[in-house]
Amino acid sequence: MTTIRYFIPEDGDTEDHPNIYLMPKPTQSGFSPRLGDIKDSFPAPGNYHFRFKSPLIPGTDREKGAISVWMDCVDNDQHVGVWRNTIFAKVTRINMDDYDDDADFARPRSVPTRTASSHNHSNGNGIHHSVPA
Repeated sequence: MTTIRYFIPEDGDTEDHPNIYLMPKPTQSGFSPRLGDIKDSFPAPGNYHFRFKSPLIPGTDREKGAISVWMDCVDNDQHVGVWRNTIFAKVTRINMDDYDDDADFARPRSVPTRTASSHNHSNGNGIHHSVPA
């Protein structure tokens, strides 16, 4: 099993006190899991954007004074970043719907339109007028 540490700032989680879950080991030995594998096993319902803690300079994460950054991961086939032999994700909830099409992240959602109906209102003197909805 692979341990995944994550936090969702919008839920009040912090990097210092992450959530943890286990997922099956990646099929490719010697590589970190792919984003799609993490999404498939992610324990919270909804659609999320993932960032993974990674070294600023690849391969330096075990050096003293190494600098970490949060790298966006959007391709389901991409191997996720690893920091000091740990997979650590900063996760942003996009919505509570369960779908995994990242194209929807950038596509504006349709807004329901109001129907073209009228409402009758009285102005107090018995005269009624129509006001568009």
